[in-house]
Amino acid sequence: MTFISVWRIIFHMSITIIGGGAAGLACAAVLSKAGIKNTIIERNPRVGKKLLMTGNGRCNLGHTPLEMSRYHGDVALAEEVFRDWKGSEAFFNDLGLICRTDNSGRIYPYSNTANSVLDTLRHACTHTEFLLNTECTEIPKGTVILATGSRQLTIDNVQLTITKPSLCPIITDPNLTRPLKGIRVIADCHAIRNGKIIKSEYGEVQFNENSLSGICIMNLSRHEPDTISLDLTPEFSIEQLRSISLSGLFHSRITQALEKQPLETIKSWCFPVKGYVAEKAQITAGGVPAKELNPDLSLKARPNIYVIGEAVNVDGDCGGYNLEWAWASAYRAAKSISRNIIK
Repeated sequence: MTFISVWRIIFHMSITIIGGGAAGLACAAVLSKAGIKNTIIERNPRVGKKLLMTGNGRCNLGHTPLEMSRYHGDVALAEEVFRDWKGSEAFFNDLGLICRTDNSGRIYPYSNTANSVLDTLRHACTHTEFLLNTECTEIPKGTVILATGSRQLTIDNVQLTITKPSLCPIITDPNLTRPLKGIRVIADCHAIRNGKIIKSEYGEVQFNENSLSGICIMNLSRHEPDTISLDLTPEFSIEQLRSISLSGLFHSRITQALEKQPLETIKSWCFPVKGYVAEKAQITAGGVPAKELNPDLSLKARPNIYVIGEAVNVDGDCGGYNLEWAWASAYRAAKSISRNIIK
């Protein structure tokens, strides 16, 4: 790992983007389009590593329409940033990438592969120098864009919102999930805390060795429930289920597990929450709060420093919402920097 010293940064960089993930690359692309030279510092051997894993390798790069109820943290700041945002599909069309939208509003590259998104962003960074395998230990002079994520972010004199892994698989009792490992079901999923439903999601649930996963489960993980309850047959009432064979509804291993339980279990199959698979978290919630930021996402205390993407206290549910925020926040900061340089 190379450690960049402050004096070298002062001599060689005037606009520095720390972090070569989705937000950092988008910011560099917008700056490059304006003819503005910039440098990305990335600690990994290549940029966009996490981007390649999104959407099971397909890259769910946005969502339409944008539902603000799907955002958390400083939602009012997100609304402000999205006001002049043209949308991820239009953004990528301008860069030459064709997209398509599925029936749920999730936007994907037409090629159906995340590599196309990463290649498009890299090719757009025509005025960008990449410093890879490089750790930046201090914030450099000049204009700086922090696109590092929030997990290990520290800024002098800036009070950060507590960070935590979010959108994770949920660890539960392995005696319940191990016999069902690899099976997927469609269910109404309820996050329960202290006996009350605090959030519900409908979708596919996957049983793992000692955990539950799937988009709906990861969305519910953010709300820190103590129990997950599954309604495996939201279309049927208990009365209707009395005349239906379980083998006609479920995988044989699901049937075997349910046959040992009261019939009502089908409508409320409870799994205790024992923790979260943090290493598989899609995002880190928390970060720099809105009260520390100007509308252009520069710091009030240090206006030469901009904060974008996951480093801001804004996070979304699964479904393209987090990448939509990454592109939009990067666009907002880059446009502000461009105006300041041009005038």
